[in-house]
Amino acid sequence: MPFSPEVGIILAGMAYQEGRNLQRSGGVRSDGDETKRAGALKRLSGFAGRMALLTLHHLAKRVPLPLLYRIGTGLGKLACRLSRRYRTVAENNLRMAYGDSLTDSERRRLVEAVFVHFAKSLMEFLVGDGLSADDLRQMVTIVGEEHLRWCIEQGRGTLIVTAHYGNWEIAARYLTQCGGYTLNVVARDADDAVTTVLVNRIREQGGYRVFARGQAVRATLQALRRNELVALLPDQNAGDVFVPFFRRLAGTVAGPAVLALRTGAPILPVFCTRQPDDTYLFELLPPFNVQPSDDKERDVVEIMARITAIIEQQVRKYPAQWLWLHNRWKTRPPEEVHAYSVAR
Repeated sequence: MPFSPEVGIILAGMAYQEGRNLQRSGGVRSDGDETKRAGALKRLSGFAGRMALLTLHHLAKRVPLPLLYRIGTGLGKLACRLSRRYRTVAENNLRMAYGDSLTDSERRRLVEAVFVHFAKSLMEFLVGDGLSADDLRQMVTIVGEEHLRWCIEQGRGTLIVTAHYGNWEIAARYLTQCGGYTLNVVARDADDAVTTVLVNRIREQGGYRVFARGQAVRATLQALRRNELVALLPDQNAGDVFVPFFRRLAGTVAGPAVLALRTGAPILPVFCTRQPDDTYLFELLPPFNVQPSDDKERDVVEIMARITAIIEQQVRKYPAQWLWLHNRWKTRPPEEVHAYSVAR
């Protein structure tokens, strides 16, 4: 989802997770219905997350950006210390991806850097509706815009693929406010309806439309027919197809490949990478068209493998800017699950 305010949601999730931990340790005596308690804790965490985002949004609009970065750094470090659940997910992901090539201390430092990066990105997102086109031009250096112009000249729409990496929301604002392009993004709604409204309002004030994931196929096809841009982030756990990611199979969505095969729209990989001075390098890589064969299933796997390999290459360059907090390898291939069940 192009910008899921991950750190805000992480902070909100702590209330739920710590409540569950307290129950398991006996700190809360359980004499009611487990489902009701879980529902109450979920509502509490949703309310906490909503209040945290609203408070940070109010703060972000009144504080200079350099100070916001300092706040984001502190918030990220705090979230890293407090959120054992997400810290553990990140550490496990890094072990699977890098094996013994990272020491324990290197892995811990990298996990903290991930938290800090996304906390700073959260600050940028929440102040986004106050950024002008001139502000964005000072923040962003774009490279490869000729690739986007070529895609548009083909007249079939453009499938922009990126990842939960860097700051894709800054990239989206730059394309609409500075480039004048018509952009649509496919995003998952937050679990909390009020949070979804706030997040989508900030996005749409940036000039781009949001299609709710799971209900986006028709709107996406219509946008491509109008020769518009559609942005997708196919780097999170799914069960459509399984392709290599850091040398092990990862469950991945099939959507970008299916859309490209159906419409003929070119696929344009893009990445918006934070620089040491908190500006961004927005790189538009060479696009590619897909040529369907008589084996659609194989075509989909090959296209998604190619996209995933491009994402992996970028993540390897700047690992602190990818969302290791997400359980990327959660869904396993059916044959692997079957082999495990037989072995037991």
